[in-house]
Amino acid sequence: MMTATIKVLKSRAMRCAVQTVAAFCITMAALSMVMRAEAQQTATSNMPARVTVSIPQEEGGGLATLEVVISAFRKPPSGNIGGVVRIKGAGGNAVEVGRFSIFPAQSFTASTSGEEQRYRFDVTRALKQLGVSAGSAEVEVALIDRSNGPVPAGAELQLGNARISMR
Repeated sequence: MMTATIKVLKSRAMRCAVQTVAAFCITMAALSMVMRAEAQQTATSNMPARVTVSIPQEEGGGLATLEVVISAFRKPPSGNIGGVVRIKGAGGNAVEVGRFSIFPAQSFTASTSGEEQRYRFDVTRALKQLGVSAGSAEVEVALIDRSNGPVPAGAELQLGNARISMR
């Protein structure tokens, strides 16, 4: 029995099959890691998008600005969808820094940076309130229905990126 197994494994066709299965498994594992990373940048009706941003060194008490870039939006059948932006420090406390509406209120997927929607928020006070002056913080974007109802299922927003700049 043992010699038959050894003969099968020594065959070229079997080695190729085993290598193909191994390559497929490695590829699927790598793709699932990328999809999990992208999933964190997607806000849905029941889960906010989250992204880590670096905070540059403050220059003489200047203005800190957060830019949030939306690269895709899927409009649900009903509702007036917008977003609420919060910033979290290392302690886990979150401070709301602003809200926005998707306008025009229609689904889109940006294929160039000119098609993305960009929103800027003054985060100077929020960073001071959190006691963060340099390092990193987490930006959270949660979907809201601007007409004060629950966010309808099917709404989805994809963050392109977020960054903080100092002036």
